[in-house]
Amino acid sequence: MKISRYLNKNIILFFIVLIAFFLRIYALDKIPDSLNPDEAAIGYTSYSFLMSGADEHGKFLPLSTQSFGDWKLSLYSYIGILPVALFGLNEFSVRSVSMLSGIIGVLLIYFISNTLFGKRSIALLSALFFAISPWNIYFSRAAYEVNLATTIFLGGLLVFLKYVYSDKKNVKLLTISLVLFALTMFTYHSYILFTPVFVLALIIFFRESIFINKKSYLSITIFIILSIISIFSASSGGNKLSTLIINDRNIIYERVEKLRGDNALKNLLFEKLLLNKYFGVSYQVAQNYINSFSPSFLFDKGGEKLVHNIGAFGNIYIFDALFLLAGFAGLFWNREKSLRLLILWLIVAPISSAITKDAPNSTRLFVLMPLFVLVASYGAYQIFVFLKKNTVINLAIKGLLIFLFLLNVLFFLDVYFVHFNVQRARFWHFGYREAVKLTDKYSTYNVAMRGPENFPYIYFLFYEKYNPYQFRKEVTYYPPTSEGFYYVKSFGRYQFVDKIDYSHLAKNTIYIDDTRLDDKKHSIFLPSGEPILGYYIVGNNK
Repeated sequence: MKISRYLNKNIILFFIVLIAFFLRIYALDKIPDSLNPDEAAIGYTSYSFLMSGADEHGKFLPLSTQSFGDWKLSLYSYIGILPVALFGLNEFSVRSVSMLSGIIGVLLIYFISNTLFGKRSIALLSALFFAISPWNIYFSRAAYEVNLATTIFLGGLLVFLKYVYSDKKNVKLLTISLVLFALTMFTYHSYILFTPVFVLALIIFFRESIFINKKSYLSITIFIILSIISIFSASSGGNKLSTLIINDRNIIYERVEKLRGDNALKNLLFEKLLLNKYFGVSYQVAQNYINSFSPSFLFDKGGEKLVHNIGAFGNIYIFDALFLLAGFAGLFWNREKSLRLLILWLIVAPISSAITKDAPNSTRLFVLMPLFVLVASYGAYQIFVFLKKNTVINLAIKGLLIFLFLLNVLFFLDVYFVHFNVQRARFWHFGYREAVKLTDKYSTYNVAMRGPENFPYIYFLFYEKYNPYQFRKEVTYYPPTSEGFYYVKSFGRYQFVDKIDYSHLAKNTIYIDDTRLDDKKHSIFLPSGEPILGYYIVGNNK
């Protein structure tokens, strides 16, 4: 009987993983129907590593790549070498690392939930909620480094829990856990702040289990060394500091300079105390932190970055509000042993997003997603336990809850898989792939494209599978921007200009312009039918 029940629950887990697999791999190369610039850059970096061992700028096996000047961490691109080698440089190979991360995360959250709560039913709910999570599906279907980092984090957390909750303290598990935690800091920037704080708190909370063996000091030392290396490698590019609130001139103006300038406050002491950079920034950080849990961000439309959300849907289901409320209430009421860990996670997770300009940010707050899954699954279980008596009223309530939840899920799936490309394609630089295909038909023509600030060059590198050695020899750049970004001016037959002078057109040249869309016969169209890029081909006779 026990064996049968065990097999049945593993069959359920198998089908949940199958659902997760289908929702992440279905039309992976078509939805979204174009790569955003970061995806193309990550993919070309993998290709450049494969072909030359260096990134597009010629740096050999770097821990942080300069890319557009935004200094991406390199682990995703290193792992991406394998799918690029197997499947070629294309949308599927670039996104496959993130896709597999989302699927593996389903299994990891199942075992973490089972370890924390000790109930397979809750663990299965956790796996199911993770599999159908809008936040996770969205980030698993594009090349987001944070999705890989979060899966690595969950792996480190699972191994850590296995260590502290086991009677026999195997220090190898602690070492593996801390190494996995450290790897998150080589994958996505927000973990460089989150991981050390979270791990330090874990060490303090579970110090009796950790310091029971002197070998644990070596494990912690390894973690510290890796953390220092990650911080130095990430800080090699200064432009990441420009995302911090303290460097945001708009915040300083609105919170400080604007108020000082109106001369309404005559008290110099109050002015120095309240209207200064540090108070203004601190106030904004506090506001950003609170907004990390705002209903609009979680349940309505997600963050302000258009490429990070659907727009018509939040990061989590609106129905999850009920499960989260029940979950937190149940955790406190039942005094679960996991409560301290989960509250720590909840408190630390928003910090990385709160200190940056565009908060709340769906990417930097992605580490909250598995936490919400755990709490929501616990809450759903508690609700159904409360309604365990099969009375007519209880059955009706349970049926209604399941129906409304499924309706919520179906709405998300419809918005994403049916409407997403039509509604959001323009924000994913749709048309740049088509522009490359257009220029391929005129392989002997030069190409002049407007808008170097949109990083169009990376699409020509990606889809042309441009030789990295050749690119490094040919490329010229505009002077770096105040935020440290590098715009490509030209390489090979390609030029990227601020404005096309139509009074002086060169022969044998294709001009591509996102500001000239009046000629419908020479335009590239969005899936919605709107023109997104115009082109003009000048031959020998012009």
